[in-house]
Formats: sequence, C-alpha cells, structure tokens
Amino acid sequence: MLIDYQGTLEELDKAHVLEPNDAFILRVRGDVKKVFKDYQGALEDLDKANVLEPNHAFTLQVRGDVKKMLKDYQGALEDLDKADVLEPNHAFTLRVRGDVKRVLKDYQGALEDLDKANILEPNDAFTLRVRGDVKKMLKDYQGDLEDLDKADVLEPNHAFTLRVRGDVKRELKDYQRTLEDLDKVDVLEPNDAFTLQVRGDVKKLLKDYQGALEDLDKADGLKPNHAFTLQVRGDIKRVLNDYQGALEDLDKADVLKPNHAYTLQVHGDVKRVLKDYQGALEDLDKAHVLEPNDAFTLQVRGDVKRELKDYQRALEDLDKVDVLQPNDAFTLQIRGDVKRELKDYQGALEDLDKADVLEPNRAFTLQVRGDVKRKLKDYQGTLEDLDKADVLAPNRAFTLITHAYTNWSLNKYQCALETMEKDFDWEAAVAEIDKACDKSQQSKATNKYCQKTLDAFLKLSQPRPLVQESIHIDGGEGGKRKESVADLDPSAFTTWVYPS
Repeated sequence: MLIDYQGTLEELDKAHVLEPNDAFILRVRGDVKKVFKDYQGALEDLDKANVLEPNHAFTLQVRGDVKKMLKDYQGALEDLDKADVLEPNHAFTLRVRGDVKRVLKDYQGALEDLDKANILEPNDAFTLRVRGDVKKMLKDYQGDLEDLDKADVLEPNHAFTLRVRGDVKRELKDYQRTLEDLDKVDVLEPNDAFTLQVRGDVKKLLKDYQGALEDLDKADGLKPNHAFTLQVRGDIKRVLNDYQGALEDLDKADVLKPNHAYTLQVHGDVKRVLKDYQGALEDLDKAHVLEPNDAFTLQVRGDVKRELKDYQRALEDLDKVDVLQPNDAFTLQIRGDVKRELKDYQGALEDLDKADVLEPNRAFTLQVRGDVKRKLKDYQGTLEDLDKADVLAPNRAFTLITHAYTNWSLNKYQCALETMEKDFDWEAAVAEIDKACDKSQQSKATNKYCQKTLDAFLKLSQPRPLVQESIHIDGGEGGKRKESVADLDPSAFTTWVYPS
C-alpha cells in the first residue's frame, strides 16, 4: 500500500496548530519529515517530543536515524542504545545502529546488530547492503557478495549496492564485472568521488591507463588530496613514463598516509627508473618490512641491488619472487643477468631461455643471453642473439661491443672493425670502460693495459684503413708498433652500458 506522505504531513501540520505540544503529533511529523529528507526540521520536532515525553523508544529510534543522516554518529549511537534498552531486539533499531557502528569502524559490533536484524526481518534490502559493506571491511568477500546480490534483487539498481559490490568484485579480481557495476553507479549518481577512485583503479588493472587517469583526475577535483587517488594516479603516471608527475603524486600520498606499502613500492620503482638507486632501496626496504614477501617489492628491489652490483642479495630477492610468482619474464631476465655476473652461465642461460619463450624478442634478454653464450663459447648462438637485439634496439653499446669481441674471438677482424665503427653512443661506452679502469684493484701495469684499451676505442671511433689481422693503435710514422686486436684487454670489454 502506498503511503501519501505529503497528505500526511499536511494533516499533521494542521493538528500541530490545534495541539502544539502533543508529543505523538511531533514524533510522527518528525518521522515524515525524515522521509522528505528535511532532517533539520525532523530533529526539531523529535527534540520537542523527547522533552514532552522523555525516553520514548520510537522517538529515540527515529531521532537516532536522523542524527545518523546529519553525521552526528555519537549522538545517534546514544539514542539507539537507549531505544534498545527500552525495546530490545527491534529490527529498525538494530539495523540503524549497525549502520552507525559501520561508519564508526566498529565492524564486529555492526555485524552483530545486522545479523540480529536479519533474523528478525529477513531479506531487508537495507540490512543486506549495509551488512555486505561490513563484510567487505572484514574481508569476507564471498559473504559480502551473497548479501549484495540479494539486495540487488530486492532493490535493483541501488547506487550503494552497486558501488560496494563493484569494489568487492575488484578485490576478487573480477575486473570486467566490477566495471559494469561502477558504470551503472556513475549513471545513477554521477561524479561520486569514491566510484571514480575505484573505477580508475579497475581501469588501471585492465590497462586502460588513459581512461583511469581521467577518472582519477575527476576524483581529485571532487575530493582533493585523497591518498588512494594519489597513490593509484602516481602508479598510472609511472606506467605512462611521466615519472616527475608520478613522484609529485606519490610524495603527497606519503605525507597524507605515511609508510604505506603501496606508495613506497611504486615510489621505489620510479626512483629506480630515474637511477636514484639508493633512494629506491630505502623505499623498497620499508615496503618489505610492511608487506614481507610481496612479489613486486622483491622484484624491483632485486633489480635495484643488481644496479648497485650487490649480485648475491639481488639473487636472494629474485629467487623469492620466482617462488611467489613463477615464470615471470621480467624476473627471469634480471635474474639471468645477475647469474651471468656471478658466473653461473648455465643457470643464466636457463633463465634467459625461459624469459625468451614468455616474452619473445626482448632486446635486453637477447643482449644478455648473447654475452652468456659467448662465455660458454657458443659464438654462433651469440651472433644470432646479438643480431636480433641490434634490430630491436639498434646501436646499443652492449650489443655492438659484445658482437665485435665475438667476431674477434672467431678471427673475423674485418667484421669486428665494421661493427665497432657503427654509429652509437661512444661517449657512454668509453665512460664505462674508463670507470672500470679507475675502479680496478689490479696492478698499475693492468691499469695501464685498461687505459690502452680505452685509447683503442677512441681511435676506433674514427674511420680507419684496415690492416690484415691487426689495427694501427698508435698510428703515425717511424716504425710505431702494430698491435693485434687480440692483445686488447678482454676485461675492459666486460663493462657495459645496460639498457634501462
């Protein structure tokens, strides 16, 4: 039966004129005003009714609900507790009090009230949707989904139900169906910050980065300086290579919500890409304390330790990642390189072969595998990998120098010289070799030998006439010594400029 609230309100207004201090008229009119969302007017009537007739259960129930709508949660709880003493086990009291406890983050207390309310009045849509949200906060996602599905049948297309259910489906990694619920919410209640935040995160997970960025920018406009928005947006900017923008968002997120594992993980990865390896390591170490055994943290930290030449500890992190997240191409690529540095060439080859199957034709994999095959004296395999790498990422110092050294090993000196004369970043290659010479702990004679190799590279950067099986290192007149390329210090070739 439909209730004529407007007609009821008119009748109550007339009755109030005739009997201004009738508690019954005031509490009923307060309840009707609540239906019309005139919460302030409702509160005035209910306060008067409570003075005229204190401790009336109905007055306290309705006033508790009105105070909840006005966000006076403590006041609401006081009224509802009194109502529960006066009239125990009333479904309305328990339902509303459960919702108030949910807002105050007393999730266990909320669940107890809502379970009782559901026994007294089964299949009430409000009870089910609020209980669904409480179960979500308690990480009972399956139970949550059951309540919200029932609520959606009883009251279809309710924004709260769809919003919470969408968030639960996100937690359950059902991203496509999450998006369906959140798209409906956006039609029913456009420009809701929470909906846009969650939908932005889901679009990120579905790799719709531009769509995600649009939602999160809107969410930031509606609710500025929210840590979740800034965290996720910072992560998206990282993926889109906007590293400066990513750092700005993540720095703000860290101020609003300090020491959050997700912020530190992404912040650490951005610093890694920007080559601030020490800063990256500090962030990732903190993230690891907060969330031990997180695959992303360990993976990125392993790569940072590799860049810092802490190969043994890098290997420890990457081995853990391989257990937590087996057969990940990035992990295998980096671990393959680490094993190469530790001279475990067979182990390196196994990792790099797997990586190449999972993500074929990656320049980094082919470069490093080419060098590993060279160490294992599989020169033909080396050249094949390096040729492919040079097509994918042309004129990389690592590829060209390894290619040249392999040709020298095969006595193909002319081919080697042609490789070395390709147009690539000689400054970077020379800087790496120079650094290796400076850091060498060997004898002065060896250091001089490294410097001789550096001089050879500088000479090779200019076009030169070929001399059969030798290269004029010093040039000039007067019987200057000819030096075979085979005499160049091989250790100088093993310091490379790696792709990022």
